[in-house]
Amino acid sequence: MKLINILVLTATLFVSACVTPGVMSDPQPVLGQLKVGFDIDDTVLFSRDNFLKAQQMSDDPAHLDYGWINQHDSVYSVTIEPIAELIGFLRAQGHEVYFITARPGINGDAVARHLTRELGFEILLNENLFFSPKQKDAASGHKFTTKHTRISELGLHIFYGDADNDMVAASVAGVRGVRVVRDARSVEAYSKNYFGDTRSSAQPKAPFSEEDYQKFLSGGVGPYGETIYPIFFAEPAISE
Repeated sequence: MKLINILVLTATLFVSACVTPGVMSDPQPVLGQLKVGFDIDDTVLFSRDNFLKAQQMSDDPAHLDYGWINQHDSVYSVTIEPIAELIGFLRAQGHEVYFITARPGINGDAVARHLTRELGFEILLNENLFFSPKQKDAASGHKFTTKHTRISELGLHIFYGDADNDMVAASVAGVRGVRVVRDARSVEAYSKNYFGDTRSSAQPKAPFSEEDYQKFLSGGVGPYGETIYPIFFAEPAISE
């Protein structure tokens, strides 16, 4: 009888350990629910003018004051409506939406408040808005994206972004990357991280020309095999 009591007590302790409050509090995945991530600059916000204004105000244009930038989206940045509508659609279908930006996080609460006003739902720093600045590799001196770490931690299924780095981050994290087509004004101003650099002469860091860029858009598939959103289709020929 004593042995039976010991076995029963051991089994009870084992079951209790499996249902600790910490484990029970973890959110369970919802069948069919997607976790979708979005970059911010040139994906959710057309923020070119915000960055240009920051450069004009700086004594050193090479050094951007991201604390100032993060506080002035409400003044100089414009919400990209097709993406805002896509976000609204995803949330209406019960999917979760997150935002990951390579901006440094100083005054990040201001970005959260602006996106909350623009998109119509609560966006909170370090809950559904994350700042993931690039980091420099000590050996090579190159800066690399860190977004893939956050994408993996959040368990995202899809990540939308405009830049090559966004597609690299999605690929490294093992999720589907979807490239949002930049506004033409941003391609002109920041072409170097978009299919390489379509505005420069041919070189290893810029393998694609303007003609190649148009081919990618018309084909709807980017250089990393990612889907392009929105996909551009050729106009059907009009038969006479």
